Amino acid sequence: MIMPASMLPSRTDLSYFNARVRGLRGKLLKSQDYESLIQSEGPDQAAERLRSTAYGPDMEAALARFGSIEEAFPAALKSGLSDSFELLWKLAPEGARPFLKAVFSIWEVFDLKAIIRGISRGVRSEDIRDVLIPAGELDTAALNTLLSSRDVEDLASFLRTWGSTYFRPVSKGLPAFLKTGRTAEIEIALDRHSGESLLSALEGDWTDARIMRGWTAMRIDFTNMATLVKISGEAYSVEGAGEFFVKGGKALRKGEFIRLSSLTTREELFEALRGAVTEPAIKGVLDSSDPRDPALLEEAAEKALERRLAGIAVSEPLSIALGAAYIHMKVRETRNLRLIYRGKLFGMPEDEIRKLIFLPL
Repeated sequence: MIMPASMLPSRTDLSYFNARVRGLRGKLLKSQDYESLIQSEGPDQAAERLRSTAYGPDMEAALARFGSIEEAFPAALKSGLSDSFELLWKLAPEGARPFLKAVFSIWEVFDLKAIIRGISRGVRSEDIRDVLIPAGELDTAALNTLLSSRDVEDLASFLRTWGSTYFRPVSKGLPAFLKTGRTAEIEIALDRHSGESLLSALEGDWTDARIMRGWTAMRIDFTNMATLVKISGEAYSVEGAGEFFVKGGKALRKGEFIRLSSLTTREELFEALRGAVTEPAIKGVLDSSDPRDPALLEEAAEKALERRLAGIAVSEPLSIALGAAYIHMKVRETRNLRLIYRGKLFGMPEDEIRKLIFLPL
């Protein structure tokens, strides 16, 4: 749950917290570690080399539990991620937690979308689990429970039973899903709920609140752009399209959003967005994305959000940006390692693996 703005302190001393975050960042893999793993001769050697890093204890525990490298490697990655996030949350002063929650919520929403898409398409729970990022209120146990859902309605029932803030947006998009089989309305409702509830909680004039408000505004801009991609060509009415708009961004106003929603092809949409948006970081994301592959837009947006926090952490070293950026870095590391392992498992050429991973900033 996000702490109401009225309960937030005006200032939080993050000196000790940031000192511990620097220690956590020091354990992240370096470019040379990735190169060593990429050059491994198969998955077994990659696992052995991972044992010589900070993941050593996680690999040992996973091997003792599962026995096979194929099961132990992903288990070690999830354990390392969960333990890091749990420690970060424990270290954070109470007043800093709403700011970290803002970042954790990215992957809470990502996980819910992935599970809902997977369940709706009949994907095996094991395959869905491979892409999930345990974070925030959706830890490993919660994700396993949601993966046991018989269908999307059953998943909504779990969220209602838990009193989750995500029950409302899922239930709002459920009627459209039951009618059409499309998950877009649920996904858009989740994005809208997440963005607007975060902004309402991040009030105040002190540095940390301003940092996370600006970051959340950029995130909302990316959310609105991703929504336009999802509804492109669906011929929504002005009122219908307006219902999908998330308030709080700076790059797109509601009128512009509605105008762009009437474009019939993604190519037209991207061209119009490039002309409408002036913010350099967002334009860079649009320029690096392919209208034919919406996933690339989400991936590029995530990288841009990480870069923003990393840059602020340098200019404001005593702020929450350091811890917030670490969350992004740890998730990226986990994804990189998953890609490397799967590349080794399926005999992918080293150059192809290098193209897929995102090296440390």
